[in-house]
Amino acid sequence: MKPNQNVVFALFRKLALTALAGVFVGSALAGLATPVGVNQVTVPASTTSVLGSPYARPVEAFGTVTSNSISGSNTVLTVSVDLNGGSPSLPAGTGNTSTSLSNTDENTDGWWVVEILDGPAIGLVLDVVSGNSSSLTVKGALPSSVNLSAGSKFALRRAWTLSSLLGSASASNPFGNGANPSATTVNGTVQVLDSASGALTTYYINKTGTAFNWRSSQTGTANKNHVPLGLGRGFIVVNLKTVPLTFALSGDYRTARTRLIMPGSKKTLLANPGVYQTDFTASGIPNTSPNRGNSVPNASTDAYQVWNTSAKAFALYRIGDATSSNGPTAFSGSTRTNPVIPAFTSILVTPFGTNPAVVTISPALNP
Repeated sequence: MKPNQNVVFALFRKLALTALAGVFVGSALAGLATPVGVNQVTVPASTTSVLGSPYARPVEAFGTVTSNSISGSNTVLTVSVDLNGGSPSLPAGTGNTSTSLSNTDENTDGWWVVEILDGPAIGLVLDVVSGNSSSLTVKGALPSSVNLSAGSKFALRRAWTLSSLLGSASASNPFGNGANPSATTVNGTVQVLDSASGALTTYYINKTGTAFNWRSSQTGTANKNHVPLGLGRGFIVVNLKTVPLTFALSGDYRTARTRLIMPGSKKTLLANPGVYQTDFTASGIPNTSPNRGNSVPNASTDAYQVWNTSAKAFALYRIGDATSSNGPTAFSGSTRTNPVIPAFTSILVTPFGTNPAVVTISPALNP
């Protein structure tokens, strides 16, 4: 594996990806019975890193999607849970509880995502906003480019949250803690991007008396232990210290592409879905970018930005040559290029136009 300046990681448990690659590629389902990995991620001293996790939380229910329809501004998936195959029923809790499909409390671990495991929409990740025993309502309307065919397999997972991904707030958490985010005992902060508003919210571990909680620097004393991070989305870590900040990421390794529905003209952090670095060509971005240029791309195309830790800035790329014999490729200005996407990092994507767009990224299964 090639080193990179954004993030250094070492496997605690070696994933036998080379041996399993054929199984991964040929598997009928992309998300079930995948191996578990644990990785150490290091943010260099006094550095801002744009990170992402390739891991998912365990599958909590699975089955097939029998149909989908629009309800207001959202999409209702009618589903058949595979009870005979061993799936539990869909969560039946109500209100802001950990078993509620309609939780809205950022201090409750009750956020959910649906992952499509096969069919034309394989890899699609959708945020759940409500549901019952036979349906799941997901946020937003599906773009016309999404073919979520009847019979597609799905998995219901809990979404990552601050505590579930980066560790519960405690005296031993590597991010440190303090009475406020400027305290000298706070080692690092986490920034989460809201694509709809474009706002970055900063979180840190607060210590009040003997109590520890993730909190936002913008919202004072409200505990935010389970701010949802989703699945396949990135986040930013700011190392406030002159020594490296090291923490663990773990979970189920999905071995599948990620497809996110992104709002047009809004920025979204899209995570590298693999434990190895990839590049634009290998990840499939040039072939799947929803708004590409036929030759040299201009501002009327999707924007992809890769963070440069040394320069402390994003490098901008667009996709062009869609109709040439060279095939679609990334461009930096008017120059063809093939940017690297390091492992455990994210890229900043801004789809062109005002309509929602589906952006796809595939993992590298080998170093």
